[in-house]
Amino acid sequence: MSNESPLLAPPTKNLPSGSYSSENFSSEFFNCLISSETSNRFSLSDYFENVYRRDYDFCKSLPYLLSRREVSVTSPFSQEIAGLNAFCLLHTTKGAGKLYCDNAAHIHASYELTPGTLAFIDCRRHHRLVCQHNIWEYTICFVSSTISCYYHQKLENMGGCIFRLASDPDALLLWEQFLKKQSDDEVHGLMRARELLAFYTQLYLTRSMQLRGTQHIPSYIADMKRSFDTAYNEAYSLDALSAKYQVNKYRLCKEFSKYYEDTPLQYLNKVRIEKAKELLLHSDEKVGDIGQLVGIENTNHFIRLFKEKTGFTPLVYRRETPAL
Repeated sequence: MSNESPLLAPPTKNLPSGSYSSENFSSEFFNCLISSETSNRFSLSDYFENVYRRDYDFCKSLPYLLSRREVSVTSPFSQEIAGLNAFCLLHTTKGAGKLYCDNAAHIHASYELTPGTLAFIDCRRHHRLVCQHNIWEYTICFVSSTISCYYHQKLENMGGCIFRLASDPDALLLWEQFLKKQSDDEVHGLMRARELLAFYTQLYLTRSMQLRGTQHIPSYIADMKRSFDTAYNEAYSLDALSAKYQVNKYRLCKEFSKYYEDTPLQYLNKVRIEKAKELLLHSDEKVGDIGQLVGIENTNHFIRLFKEKTGFTPLVYRRETPAL
């Protein structure tokens, strides 16, 4: 299947009741696979080199790991699936991929999976993964629907199921602890269940605090963000922003970071790079001209910043990114 092909309608499947066993999870995955495209370097069967037992008593009531794998794929790569009674935790470590699925409002959406991004995917729904650049490296864990469905629904209704783990050190630590428990026995299975439940809970608590915080954002902080989002091509400096809002620039940085994780200029650069990516893919403008269009006059600075944020130079990004 070509990466340009549209998503197919999800097939109707009879989902199995209860949990999977280690013997049949891979077969259930391939029964639910709609289409795929892989290279000689990677096969989807590699997902199941580490598959864990499911016949322990705790599996009836606690979330448990079905399989896990560190993956490295090259373009072209895609997989399209629906109806799999499991959830997927996908953490990108290098390169970039793209997730196509329906959001909480049942609107078809796409999400870019860049280094440090974790996607919490409901595999019962129709979705598609595509390698976005020449190489994409990620850790993928398939987990049971037990309890996972509760947290997924909660998180989705609170703003979606894409997370930046680098912005949540507590969640990142729990994720790393969860991955360390590799032995396939009851004790380690329980430990994984404990870490997974703690990980879900931390994501929920972080999202809850973020939502509460947005209700009390100072008006000047919100106005600054709106300016960055809509007038990103204009010139900004901390001194000018401080003078405009009559707020000390150190306080300004601290307050903005409190609500949006980055300092004002860091956030502005992220917006500019996202806009530059769109222009690189959907226009024939030269790299230097694109830098100026997004507000970065110095071409060398633009190229350096773009590579710092994406891992690729603008020309490589334009050449290697599939036209989706």
